[in-house]
Amino acid sequence: MRYWLLAITLAACGSKESPKVDLVDPVDPVDPVDPVDPPGPGSNTTTTPAPNTVEIFVDDNSVAKVSPDQIAKWPRLDSLVPNDARRLGTWQTVYLRGASDKPAELNRPSITYPEMIGALFPGDDGKPSFGMFDPVELAKHGKPGLRQDALREVRIVRSKGERGGDHQGGGSGEDPMKLVLKIETPSGDKSMTGKTILAIPRETMPGNADTKGWPLTTLLTAAGVTKFGKLVLIDAAGTSLSIDRKDFDDKTVIPFIKLNRQGSLRFRMLKKQGEGWQYAGDLRALATIKVD
Repeated sequence: MRYWLLAITLAACGSKESPKVDLVDPVDPVDPVDPVDPPGPGSNTTTTPAPNTVEIFVDDNSVAKVSPDQIAKWPRLDSLVPNDARRLGTWQTVYLRGASDKPAELNRPSITYPEMIGALFPGDDGKPSFGMFDPVELAKHGKPGLRQDALREVRIVRSKGERGGDHQGGGSGEDPMKLVLKIETPSGDKSMTGKTILAIPRETMPGNADTKGWPLTTLLTAAGVTKFGKLVLIDAAGTSLSIDRKDFDDKTVIPFIKLNRQGSLRFRMLKKQGEGWQYAGDLRALATIKVD
């Protein structure tokens, strides 16, 4: 139990890197930490799915049996459950059953890991694994911040009091590698693909050590735009935001972009306020930048 408490503490505190915490007990790698059976009727009932198949339950109802072919595509966990169960904020506890019948657990994952996504992926030994990923790491099939190997079963227990209210994330989202950011300039239009953007080194967002992304000027420079007077940023819904170059700098007002959990580019204008930072502008799915 001491190892699991330490893992949660480290993950909640955050660092410049995604927390590299393993859900498997470092003393006994076969037996996951926190051996607590999930509550509710039928919680001790186990099934015997096909080899390397993961069965998913929502509130004790079996909703999916995920095959190795599906797992090879690194699917998000919330994409594998019915639509009415995809609100991440309603997930009270996620139980992960691996080699042992005693599951590890994640409590309130959308709150404990607000910048991360749960997904299934092929483990090093070919067996299914579960990981909590930074969105960019998941898109690049990189390293999870924490993981459970030899995965056999996932049980999601939802909060009974928040099913209609908390809309944090959910759904399969968009494939970040396929997104396109259009840049319209007086000399011609340009575009940046998700693959190009995700290959650019990220920086820590001011005021939040757990969030990484790109200053707007970094992406513009990568697209060959180094001089401009005014920008009009437009999101996928058509909402626009105008900013003048003279209105921001690298110390007190910073336009910043990150990849969010829905696979879109989230834009925020960050403004220094005392020792902290405030949001002065926000677009949820940046799609176009017009340069004047």
